[in-house]
Amino acid sequence: MSEEGNDSSAAGALQFERAEFAGKAAAACTQCQQPIGSSYYEANGLVICARCHGALQSENTHGSAGLRFLRASGFGLAAAVLGSVLYYAVRALTGYQIGLIAIVVGLMVGGAVRAGSRGRGGWLYQGLAMFLTYGSIVSSYVPDLLKEQPESAGFSRLLLVALIFVFAFAVPFLGGFQNVIGLIIIGIGLYEAWKLNRRVELTLSGPYRVASRAPTSSP
Repeated sequence: MSEEGNDSSAAGALQFERAEFAGKAAAACTQCQQPIGSSYYEANGLVICARCHGALQSENTHGSAGLRFLRASGFGLAAAVLGSVLYYAVRALTGYQIGLIAIVVGLMVGGAVRAGSRGRGGWLYQGLAMFLTYGSIVSSYVPDLLKEQPESAGFSRLLLVALIFVFAFAVPFLGGFQNVIGLIIIGIGLYEAWKLNRRVELTLSGPYRVASRAPTSSP
């Protein structure tokens, strides 16, 4: 078995790497690694068994788009909350705003959205991942902004938190030219979240029969 390139496709939790097989009679499924029997299928040119073909086909054609988006939103929001806590904790403990954490947050949120959508990808999930990543980063400023505000209670306190959260979205841009590097790093984090949720079209074909290998004769 020889591997070529680094193309990948995803449907649900199934992941593939570009591979080609010499002598398909002895090949194994690229997903479950089980031996291929008398027939096989292909997913984006990769050899898969009948069971993995059925799982891919089911995931690709069934399921509610609305529930899939809600699941991706829930997974992404959970990762965004963890990312915000991480961002704030690093700044509180070190006294420095380490912008590289934004890239980590982008990977966390992008991966969570990808998992929640079961690898569906596309502009909707890319936008969701970028929004949650940016929201995660800027919400880490909220505790510091609240410390500068007068004490309030009840509804006024909730309204104040909401207004500060909205204001936090503009904070990275208020540093002017001095925060250019920070904006670039945030942009990289957003790009990572976007990249992880690119849609990869899945092409299924088959079944194909495995050609039997002719026996070799002894000299």
